[in-house]
Amino acid sequence: MQRQDGFLLALSAITTSLLISGVVHAPWSNPKLYSDIVDSFFGRDWVQTRSLPYLTSSFEYPVVAGLLTYLARAFTSTVNGFYDVFVAYSLLAGAAIAWACAGIARRTGKDLNPLYFLMPSFLVFGIYNFDLFHAAFLILALFAFIMKKDTLSAVLLGLAVDTKLVSAVLLPVLLIEMKGRGKRLRYLVAFAITVAAFNIPFAILNFSTFLQGYQFVGNYGLENAWYIWIFQDPSQWWYAKIFGLSISVLLLLRVYTLKMGLLPKSFLAIAAYLLGTYIYAPQFNLTLIPIIAVLDTRDSALYPWDGLNAMIILTWFVGCCGASWTPTLPGSLPQYFAVLRAVALALLSIGVAARAGHSLPQWFSHKVGMKGGGQNETLDQAIQGTVP
Repeated sequence: MQRQDGFLLALSAITTSLLISGVVHAPWSNPKLYSDIVDSFFGRDWVQTRSLPYLTSSFEYPVVAGLLTYLARAFTSTVNGFYDVFVAYSLLAGAAIAWACAGIARRTGKDLNPLYFLMPSFLVFGIYNFDLFHAAFLILALFAFIMKKDTLSAVLLGLAVDTKLVSAVLLPVLLIEMKGRGKRLRYLVAFAITVAAFNIPFAILNFSTFLQGYQFVGNYGLENAWYIWIFQDPSQWWYAKIFGLSISVLLLLRVYTLKMGLLPKSFLAIAAYLLGTYIYAPQFNLTLIPIIAVLDTRDSALYPWDGLNAMIILTWFVGCCGASWTPTLPGSLPQYFAVLRAVALALLSIGVAARAGHSLPQWFSHKVGMKGGGQNETLDQAIQGTVP
């Protein structure tokens, strides 16, 4: 297969997924599947009045997400038009993902399998929230890093964090992969400037309103976290958050010390966060799928992980049709799927680590230094994670 064909097939698959997702969530569809774009964002007061967020009204997402929403409303006065702008945004983000994944595959001399972009999460959550844009910035940042365009990579990672905070866990991965304090410092400065450029103006103009969005997330309860089955009483959820944070921190510290290539370590870092976070919304899977595609991961846990993930939203509103459960609490169908999804993600992570040269016992016991090794390995080893 020609490399250009790989890009075109990936682009075709992503576009197909996004068009299907666009139809099932469209405000004119009947029946319509819930999406944050139509059912949450469009009804906000600041969206209706075409006001900038963070100044007079809070928004629980970082600044790039808020600006995308503001611009979508600025183009149109109707909910259909608002949604159509998000569809256009998403198609551009999907093209960027296809281009970056094809570029990384080309650097490894491999073909990019387009079927990864037809997985359930792409079909259901492709046009749903801001996660597709976050995934685009993230995979572009990794591609730029592989191409040794460090400043561009830092800027793109900053934009990813300004869209969804999850990608902040990759900053240590990239810094460890680099050689030399000077290069690390320049990367960190470019990243910090990008994050600050979008946040500081709003923080200066109205700090209390700007902060409210982050406070909202901090005070939010458990959502699809597997350990809700341990902490079933909402009054215990403060302890549950500490429990989950401890798990993420311990897993991340271990991931950061593993000697493996950039992409498998990036996957494991994000997976470590997801396995401990108290909010694991199903659309978060979009962040990992492009990395899975360029890793060409073939693990038996892959499809259960993503299929169970899609089932969370597909069963979320079953309670309105005669069932008595609350979807966020144990005993509901979504929370059964959420805990099974966590098991599948843990198994998938073990498989990715094993393919990168770390069996489960080695994963816990193997001692390595903190020096970045990615730029001393062969290109294929650095990207795919094969340990010599």
